[in-house]
Amino acid sequence: MVRTARKAAPPGGRAAKIEALQAEITDAVGALVEDPGWRAMLETAARFYRYSLANQLAIGLQAMERGFVATRVAGFQAWKGFGRSVCKGEKGLAVLAPCSYKTDSDDQAEGQTAPEDTAARVLRGFRVVYVFDVSQTEGDELPNVLPELLTGDAPAKLWDGLAEQVEAARFTVSRGQCWGGANGITDALTRTVTVRADVDGAQAVKTLAHELAHILCGHTADDYDYQGCRGRAEAEAESVAYIVTAWAGLDTAAYTVPYVARWSGGDAAAVHAAAKTVTTVARAVIDALDPDTTTPAQPTLAVAAN
Repeated sequence: MVRTARKAAPPGGRAAKIEALQAEITDAVGALVEDPGWRAMLETAARFYRYSLANQLAIGLQAMERGFVATRVAGFQAWKGFGRSVCKGEKGLAVLAPCSYKTDSDDQAEGQTAPEDTAARVLRGFRVVYVFDVSQTEGDELPNVLPELLTGDAPAKLWDGLAEQVEAARFTVSRGQCWGGANGITDALTRTVTVRADVDGAQAVKTLAHELAHILCGHTADDYDYQGCRGRAEAEAESVAYIVTAWAGLDTAAYTVPYVARWSGGDAAAVHAAAKTVTTVARAVIDALDPDTTTPAQPTLAVAAN
């Protein structure tokens, strides 16, 4: 359990403080997206193809074997569109691309018609194609506004308190290597949470709060479409992490605000729309951390996305 330095607030005051912290994130995201540099980065990021989880794993593992972390990847021709070219001698990262073919109208199922401006396509299989990380290219600079990794120590015993809640949800916690440059990974199949071993305590505990939030928000549930709702899920988890760590006296804004802005697509209204889920989960985590609360919450609840 973790005791914070401040005197415990009554239930009503605690809820108000949590709501105020959520409002801070919404306002900060709104302010950030007004910055021309941020907008340029967001527009550039939107042009990058989003790879499947299997391809993300493949990219991360291949890059790791070659001694670098893949951050932005694209095909040979795509990089030309960004004003960059692949450096001579660079070896591509293999991914699987779907192959499909057009069907004739006679092949359409009875009662179905293809759209007038597009032919129906059927998946035929996959082929290997190669992509390159930005570090393997040269040319025009890409707009970039990234979260800043936190440095320094974490609040006393906060890691232990969060780890207890992760374990109460029947996940195991460890520090180790994370693929694809991630700071933390929650694996619903193996029920494990891994936090990067090479980051400072402040970043590690913030990441652990983020991964715990994924679990408590229901993002690891079998019926949750994480890939389809990834932007919202990441914004929710990071918002919870911000509130929880702020309650414990750790300022994570330098990391959280750009992160939430990126995953929400720069839409402050979307961040605000997730407030109910975020504040409910943050309150549950804080109540479980602080023994002075009158009605401790069970840290295993899962809140459906609203």
